[in-house]
Amino acid sequence: MVPTAPDEILAPGNIQNQLLTHVPEIEKIARIDVKIPFNMDSSDIGVKEWNAILQLIIDSYHSYDGIVIIHGTDTMVYTASALSFSLQQLQKPVVLTGSQRPLYHLRNDARSNLIDAIELATMDIPEVVIVFGQTILRGNRAKKISTTSYDAFESPNYPPLGSLDLKIHLNNAFIYPSRRKLKVLSGFETKASAIHILPSTHPDYFLPLLDTGLRAIILLAFGAGNLPEFSPNWLPFIEEALQKDIAIFIGSQSIHGATDLKLYESGQKALKAGAEQLGEMTSEAAYVKLLKVLSIAQSKEEIYQKFFENWAGEF
Repeated sequence: MVPTAPDEILAPGNIQNQLLTHVPEIEKIARIDVKIPFNMDSSDIGVKEWNAILQLIIDSYHSYDGIVIIHGTDTMVYTASALSFSLQQLQKPVVLTGSQRPLYHLRNDARSNLIDAIELATMDIPEVVIVFGQTILRGNRAKKISTTSYDAFESPNYPPLGSLDLKIHLNNAFIYPSRRKLKVLSGFETKASAIHILPSTHPDYFLPLLDTGLRAIILLAFGAGNLPEFSPNWLPFIEEALQKDIAIFIGSQSIHGATDLKLYESGQKALKAGAEQLGEMTSEAAYVKLLKVLSIAQSKEEIYQKFFENWAGEF
C-alpha cells in the first residue's frame, strides 16, 4: 500500500518496483520471479481471486521450489484456507505474508516478514502457511487477532509450525509430510453464509435466507456452541433449514477451544435435529471449506460427509 493524493489514503502500489527498490537483498536468498495476477485491497478478494492465484500456482508449480504470496492482512486467512483445500498433498511450501505497516513507512514490518517468507519458501515445508511476526502458522488454522500489533495472527487451536528468531526453528512433529503427487481440487460454490447469534436477536429475521438458494449455514453461537432456547428459540430455525436440505453447522464466537454440543441441553437438541458442529475449526476455515465442499457435494448428507474429511490438517 502507498498513500495517494489528496488525502494520503492507502491504496495498492507498484509491488514489483517496491520489492526491488526497498528490499534488494531478497535476491541473495533465492532467484525470484515476480508475477502479479492482480493488485487490490484484500477486503475485495474472494472466489474469483482465489481461482486466479490457484491457477497461477498450478501453472508455475513445477518451475519453482517454493511460492510466496504477498497479501493484505484482512482476508489472508481466507485465501490461505482456500489454497490449502485446493492444493492437497503439497510437495513444496506456499507461503502467505503481508504487513501491518507498508514498505513505504520507515518503520515497518513488511521488510522482515517478506525476508522471512522468502527464506521459508526455500525449505522443506509442504504446506500452505502464513509467516507473520516471526511465526509460522498453518494457513487453515490461523486467525487475525489484531489490527495494531505486529503479532497480528494466531493459531488458536494448533501449535505454530515454527518461529524465526536468530535461527529458524521448525516444529517438525506438527508439519505435514511431503506427498508424492499434488492433488488439485479447483472450484468454489458461494451458496453458504454465517450468522452471528446475539442476545435477544430473533431468528425470524433470518428466515428469508432459507429461500435464497443457500445450501449451508454456519451459526456462530456462544461458548461451546450454546444457542438461546427461550425468547428467542433458535431450534425451529434450525429444523426449518434442515427440512429445506440446508446443512447447518454450529461454531463458537470464542477464539480458543472447540464446540461441544453434547455439553448443554440446547446443543443436544440441535444435534438431535440434525445440525453438526465445527469442533476446533476456525469459522474462517470452515466457511471456505464449505464453499469448496459445495462445489462437489450434491446433498446435505454428502456436504456433512465431505466437510468432516481431513484434507489439509484443518482438524
